[in-house]
Formats: sequence, structure tokens, C-alpha cells
Amino acid sequence: MTVKTPKTDYKKSAGFNSFSDFHKDALYTVAIIKEAYPRLYNKIPDFDEKSNQFITKASQTVNEKEFDILLKKFISTLKDGHSNYSINFNKYDKTIYGLGLYKEKESWVIGNIDKEVDSTIIGKKIISINNIPIKVIEQKIIEFESGENEHWKYFQFLSHYSYCFPSYWEAIGVITQNNKKLNFEVENNNGRISNFTLNDKEKKIIKGYKVKTQKPKYRFTFKQNNGFYDSISKSQNFAYLQMNKCLDYVSVKSEIGNYTNFITKPIALKLFIDKDVRNANFGEFLQSFFKRIQEQKIDNLIIDLSYNTGGDERLGKQLIWYLTENEPVGFKEYINNSEYFKTQIKNDYKNYNALYKAKYQTDLPKGEVNITEKLFNQPYFEDITKENSPFFLDKTIPKFKGKVYLIIGPQTFSAGQVLATTIADNHLAVIVGKPLGNKPTTQTAGSAFKLPNTKKIISLSYVYAERPDKAKNQENSLFPDIEIHNTYQDFLNGNNQIMEYIVKQIHN
Repeated sequence: MTVKTPKTDYKKSAGFNSFSDFHKDALYTVAIIKEAYPRLYNKIPDFDEKSNQFITKASQTVNEKEFDILLKKFISTLKDGHSNYSINFNKYDKTIYGLGLYKEKESWVIGNIDKEVDSTIIGKKIISINNIPIKVIEQKIIEFESGENEHWKYFQFLSHYSYCFPSYWEAIGVITQNNKKLNFEVENNNGRISNFTLNDKEKKIIKGYKVKTQKPKYRFTFKQNNGFYDSISKSQNFAYLQMNKCLDYVSVKSEIGNYTNFITKPIALKLFIDKDVRNANFGEFLQSFFKRIQEQKIDNLIIDLSYNTGGDERLGKQLIWYLTENEPVGFKEYINNSEYFKTQIKNDYKNYNALYKAKYQTDLPKGEVNITEKLFNQPYFEDITKENSPFFLDKTIPKFKGKVYLIIGPQTFSAGQVLATTIADNHLAVIVGKPLGNKPTTQTAGSAFKLPNTKKIISLSYVYAERPDKAKNQENSLFPDIEIHNTYQDFLNGNNQIMEYIVKQIHN
């Protein structure tokens, strides 16, 4: 209801009126990206070549499915998790595969399978599918999914279950339209090779196996909700905080007016904001949490961001306030001020332009602007220490003085990544887990626009963000100090190797 089609000059080609809708929207997409995307040619020097190939292929496209796949592949060339296009594969497939996958550090494992295949296959490592080695298939997934690194792309692949649809495997070149069978080659525990074939079926007739798992030792580390959760163990001397979103009612209320009006605001609050977020105040949650830590004399704090896909960075500042007496170094943000920014992110533009005009007696200039230094050159904790701020914290609760462990993983993204990287670059915790799903220094802040002819909706970044430790700008993820990957056997046995490591460190 709120996604618009911004105006841009893209109708210059001879014969434009006779072009197909796919061809026109390819031209439009390229024009918008060239206008709006921050540091485009620094990141993708051959963007013109890639975009010309996209436009040429779109001019030859004859149906919607082909265009969907072509568009997704093109947007993926931006290598940006905030810039993406999602395909509704339900539209094209009446059948799916009865297949569950588990990603270990180096291997893909059959997690579950339709009962047309023997259950002994479950737990086996995949060598190839349709004679294509699994490492080649990994590369096909990387080229198809949007994201800064392979960790986020694999997470997208696994979390959306798109891989159950034949059209997905066709899109990445594993099957053809005329032959939808998936022929697997897997490795047994004794090193011997087995083969089996999986057919696509109607969803209602697929039956998987009941995979038995042991009762987990650390059940509280499973995702508890879409907001915040804590558990304190006085006997083991640790407090555990699971922060699953950087969003609460305070942050939603402060920003929702920027992307809704008086008609759409109540609809957005009811339908699109998780009730766990609508009912939460993270500042009050933290005050209660750290007060209990103080009362119980807890010396070890475990912060779990492994499910945190982002939200509002100010909630991260609220948490960091309790972790340090010093003023942390934060991210630097650069906007790309364009007509797209002015019309699609108009409230930010109005605010930034007003601030810039008051400070420099002229309008916000076109192109890149370092808003951190030019507009918001203020202390890191400014948002949460001003008494009139909705994020104001109770300063009477003392800061945590013990050991801090931070858990991250591929799902840690956007504002969750900013929080994790700020903690890491300011040396406030031991980082444990798996590499997270963002390149810390990268394009961020997703907006959305609608194509004028096909009405497809594309997400696009409009901010460039630089991590506190800019010497690490080229790193494609935040890498843990201690990298730990659970195996499929750990999953079956209820083991959590990350928690086992942290608890062992606490007791040593």
C-alpha cells in the first residue's frame, strides 16, 4: 500500500513504446540503481556491462517467470542483503520436494526426506545433485541469492524453503523444465557412496519422517520469541540475554509515521509488527534485567544475537550503555542524496535538509553526504542520555563489570550486525559462534520501489555505513574470536557446542 514508483528518466531508447513491459522495467530498474545506490561504481566497476546484459536479456524475455528469475539474478549482482528481489515460487509450482537440509560448516546434510526414500538417508552428507558437485551448487546459490556474504545467502536459501520448489532448482540450473528429478549422491558413515532420486509431489501427499532428537541441555537458547528473553542461573554464575530484534514499541512508535499515514498506520501496527515487539519496551526490560544481575551478584553475561535480523540501532546503544564506562566509537553513515532519496525517503530528506540548512545556510548537496559528521556529530549515547528522549535510561543502575560473551551467527544482520560489530570493534566482549550475515562496512537502510509496468517490488539500499574499526573495512563478515559450528549430530543429540564452550570458560 505504501510502496511507490519514483519518477526517473528512463525512456530514451529508440522504439521505447514498442518495448515489452519486461524490457521497459529492466531499463527503469537500471536507471533507479544508477541514481540511488551509494558508491555503485566503487563496488561494482563493471556495473554498466552487467546492466546492459540484463537489459538485453529482458528484451528477449517472453514470460513473467523468466523475468522474475532474471530480475532476481541481476539484483543479486549488487551483493547486498538490503537490496533484493523475492520471487513467489508458489505462483509457478503446484508441486514441491519433500526435503529438509542442514548446513554444517563445510557440508550439506539431509535433515529429513519424503518417505518415498529410505530413512537411512537422513544424516548423510550430500556429494552431488544431478551430477553437479555440492560446491558448484553452493556457488549457484551465492550467485542467485542477495547478500554481502555466503553466510547470509545460505541462511536465505534455508530459511525461506524456496529450495523445495522445482522452479528454484530450475532457476539455478540444477534441473530442467522437462526433467524435475533430483538425483542425489550421498556419503555414508563408512565412506561408501549411495544414490537416491527424489520426485516432486503435491504438498498434501508428502510425508516426512519423525526425526527423534534428545532433550537439549540448554533449551533456553532456542529462539523463545520475536522480542527479548532472559534467563539467569545463579548456580552457574551467568545471565543470558536473547535479543531477537532491535525493535520495540518505543522505536516503532517513534518511526512509524515516516512510512505510513493516518489510514495505513493502524493496519501496519496490527498486521506487520510482531506482537512481541508491540508489547515490549527494551529500555525497561534492560533495567529490570541488569538490576536482577546486580542483586544476584552475577559475574558473567551471555548476549545472544544469533536470531537478530535487525531493526533500530538505538536499542543496541541502550544495551551497550550497560557494558562500558567509556564512550564507544560508533558507525559512520553516508547517505546518497538523490531525487530517489528526496521522494522515497522524504521524511529523512526533510529532516536532514533542515539540519543542513540551519548549519550551513544551504540545501543538502547532491551525492554522498557524511551525515554522522556533518549533521549528527554528537556523543554515542546522546539518544539514550537526554531526559526528553523516548530511549532515556535509568542511570542509577550500575554498569556490568563482569565478563561478557557475545553469540553471533548468519542470521545476525542489519542493526543486529551493527550492534555486534560495535561491541567487537570496541572490545567489549568475547565473540563466539559463526560469522554473521553482513559485511560490517557496507550498504544498508533498505527502501522499496515498485516497477511501473510489471509492478514488481524491489528493495534497495540508500546508505553506506562504515564500521568503527575502518582498518577492517574489507572483511566480508564479523568473524568470531572463537568460531564454533554445530553438526547435524549435535542437533540430534541436543548439544550446543557454543554454550558448552562458554560455560567451560566461566567455570575454569
